[in-house]
Parts: sequence; structure tokens; C-alpha cells
Amino acid sequence: MAKKRTKKKRSKKQRKERRFVPDATTTTGTAFLVGAAGSLALGAGVYAVWIADTEMAHGNVLVGVGAALFVMGLWLGQNWASPVRIGDSGVAIEKNHEIVRLRWCDLDRVKVEQDRLVATGKDGTSLAIPLKAHPVAAAWLLREVARRVPDVMDVKSSIVDSLPKPDPSDGEQIPVEQLQVAGRECAASGRSIALEEDARICPTCAQVYHRNHAPRKCVTCGADVLEG
Repeated sequence: MAKKRTKKKRSKKQRKERRFVPDATTTTGTAFLVGAAGSLALGAGVYAVWIADTEMAHGNVLVGVGAALFVMGLWLGQNWASPVRIGDSGVAIEKNHEIVRLRWCDLDRVKVEQDRLVATGKDGTSLAIPLKAHPVAAAWLLREVARRVPDVMDVKSSIVDSLPKPDPSDGEQIPVEQLQVAGRECAASGRSIALEEDARICPTCAQVYHRNHAPRKCVTCGADVLEG
């Protein structure tokens, strides 16, 4: 009795990325100064109104202003930076339970603006990573940009050297989520990709091709194009 041949399905390599949470100890100098001024004013107001034998002028004003400044200092000192993801499919920032992503192939420029590392896409999308809150994530982003799409990097070497050296233990390694493939156009033929299984993705810059038109070499970075 002849054995039925079964076609072995080629398994796809799972794309991964590192997830970085902001540095919880980051506090701006402005926040510290405002909070300190608020504490002093609040303390002086409390003493003037409730402790001093003779009520001092403007005590209530000091209490109100001090409390307002103290609350403002706490607000400024809170770390509003969002988690950052960097990996096989580009750089992403988590915003309001959504992932805003820029693929490596879609990057137009990476530069530093006012203590932030800014990645700008060809479509105008911009992702900003605060250097003080995310020094490790910034170091990883610059490393990956230099390796995958070096032409878009516009960052001085002194800034790169000032950041922590990337380490394999940095961040949390997780599978890539919410990677949109359907609806994109093949970078080689312009053909629209309707189904995920029709896509072939460059492992280096995440450029997308239709499986029937995938070139041997990526048109964006020159790497070998493997099955997505």
C-alpha cells in the first residue's frame, strides 16, 4: 500500500522586538525647582496661618500658591514617556493602548531635537523618544538604524557615545504585534497585497513584497529577501 506523501510546510521565522519602559527615576530640573519652591511657600504659609502666635500677612496666599506649585512640581516630575519597542519590524511607541510603528524601510530621518531622539517617516509620521527617560531604548534605536538603514541617521557620534552600550539583556523580548501588511503595495511591482500570506518581508528593513514579485535583493537595503 503506497504511503501518502505529505507536504511539509515551511515554518516562518517569528519576528521579535524589545520592549523598553521609561526610567521611573527621571525627574526634570524644572520639576524639582517648582516642587521645592512650592514646598517652601506652603511651609511658610502653614506657619504664618496656624503656628505663629500672631497671624502674618499674606499667609493664606502663601498656602494657596505653595500648594499649587507643589502639585505642579509633582505633575511635571511624573514620567509621561511611553514604552518603546525596537526590533525586526522597526521602532514603535505605545500610545493609548495602541502601537504606532515606523518600519525601518519607511524611515526618512533620525535626529536629535531638544533632548529627544526623533524618528521621522517618509509619510510625515514622527516618533519622539526622550533621551533622559529612555537612554537604553535610544541606544538600541541608533544601533539598529546604523545596522539596517544607515543612510537615514543624522546623529552626532558624541551623542551615540554618551548613551549606554546596548546589551543583550536590555528590555523585554516579545513577538511583534499589530504589523500591518494587508493593503500595502509591493515595493518591487506596486501590486497591492490583499492577504498576509501573500507578503514577503525583508528581514533587515521590513520592506514588503508580493510573493510573486519578491526580488532576490531588497530594493531598500540590499539584503536577501526571505519569506515573511
